[in-house]
Amino acid sequence: MRIQPNGTVPALKHGEIMKTDSKDIIQYLDEIAPDAPKFCPDPSTPGGDRVVYLTELMQKIVIEQITYGSGCHRHHTHDCKMPKMFNMEEATKIWNTVDDEIHKLAAENPDLQEHYMAKLKTHKDRELTSEQGLIDSLKACDPIMGEIEKELEQKWKGKLDNFTDSDPWLCCDHFTIADIYLATLLHRLYFAGQVKRFWGDGKRPYLAAYYARVQQRKSFQTACGPANTMRAALMPRVRHKFRKAFPRLLGYSALALAISFAVYVQYNDFPSWWPNNLKIKF
Repeated sequence: MRIQPNGTVPALKHGEIMKTDSKDIIQYLDEIAPDAPKFCPDPSTPGGDRVVYLTELMQKIVIEQITYGSGCHRHHTHDCKMPKMFNMEEATKIWNTVDDEIHKLAAENPDLQEHYMAKLKTHKDRELTSEQGLIDSLKACDPIMGEIEKELEQKWKGKLDNFTDSDPWLCCDHFTIADIYLATLLHRLYFAGQVKRFWGDGKRPYLAAYYARVQQRKSFQTACGPANTMRAALMPRVRHKFRKAFPRLLGYSALALAISFAVYVQYNDFPSWWPNNLKIKF
């Protein structure tokens, strides 16, 4: 929260430079590597205007609503990859856990209380488990996917496989911020069981080809490969439960060790280093 008062990620610190917004970070990477292809090309350059337009278009998709909603209302999904244990009950627990954690952090950091309370209000205002919210978000996403399909069709002109490095991406001949958004969006929709709705069964062949192509990129495999897995989905909850249970586990472990030692010395002699005034058997 001290780095990013809005309480969001990501954040990048490079020397004395701090960037706390995804787009700002990517633009900064363009600045420090001037000779590399631009993630955010000038809007006046060929394809640059489409990068801006399609990136802003994809930002309108409420992917959090689709993710949470798909886990809670699986009859709106097909072959959902989210763990079966993630359901409405579990989502509510996670939601309440976040509330508790924000209150705790606000109490521990009074100088940041205003920021934490603002984060809490934002958190409470979002009904991500709502079925109607999921339905509305899916409907809003569909025409955006349709527009991206048309963009890819114009770029690839019938080509759906056997891509090479010379083949263009979504907007330009090289990978841009629009591709970063689209790649992560498609990967999340896959995880949420929404492939059939948006590009499966030949519905949007160019989107399907794009997703297959982007998965071959080494950078995608490194950054996104582990993201939508059961481990990634469950670890935050597991870590929270372990932190809460750790003091109790520590106490149980100490008690078990004491009982084990007492039983041992009851039937065996004390270790040589044990003080004589404490050699007491029951």
